[in-house]
Amino acid sequence: MRDVERNLSNMITRGSDFGAGHAADFPATSLGGQKFAAIALIVDELNTHGANQAGGRSAAQASTQAIQAARVDLRRKMIALRATAIAMEEERPGISANFRAPSTKGDQALISAARAAIATATPLKSEFLKREMPATFLEDLTALITELENEVNERNANREKHVTATAAIKDALKRGVKLMRELDPIVRNKYRDDPATLAAWDSATHVPRPAKKKKAVLTAPSK
Repeated sequence: MRDVERNLSNMITRGSDFGAGHAADFPATSLGGQKFAAIALIVDELNTHGANQAGGRSAAQASTQAIQAARVDLRRKMIALRATAIAMEEERPGISANFRAPSTKGDQALISAARAAIATATPLKSEFLKREMPATFLEDLTALITELENEVNERNANREKHVTATAAIKDALKRGVKLMRELDPIVRNKYRDDPATLAAWDSATHVPRPAKKKKAVLTAPSK
């Protein structure tokens, strides 16, 4: 959550705690009791969506690291395959052109190039093995392609989870703030002659303003 959203979430949670602490004054059948019950549900929503938001972000970051590692390994193996194919040019002119790794950083382009390289290398496997390529070089490439595809899919799913949770948090905050505004006059009327409890309510509903960024001050260079 951003600071503004976190501050609002904390305010709504404090409002719910206030309602729980003064439940005897707001029966479930009263309007105040119903509003506080709705606030409590909003708090549950915020906790759930907050966990999903944080979990989605962390998982997406982990997948991104795994993608980078798989991408580097796949390119390294593609380079080795092309270097070996170049050595076969005298017998098979132009063969190395089939093993170029794309210059773009796009994962799908790299995956497509690797699949094409496997298709070309498969009938020529014995030629590559003669030149000391690992016995499992085709299987290794296939496994890396699968790993990269899985990690990309996982990252995308977790990013979607993060985005969905973020939208849900904004919606819950909007509804929570509305409920708190509706509760404010109810609470103030209830405790009109109880300044201590009103002070507790004021404290619970206070939302700190985000700190303003200080502007850089230019100073003349010392002589």
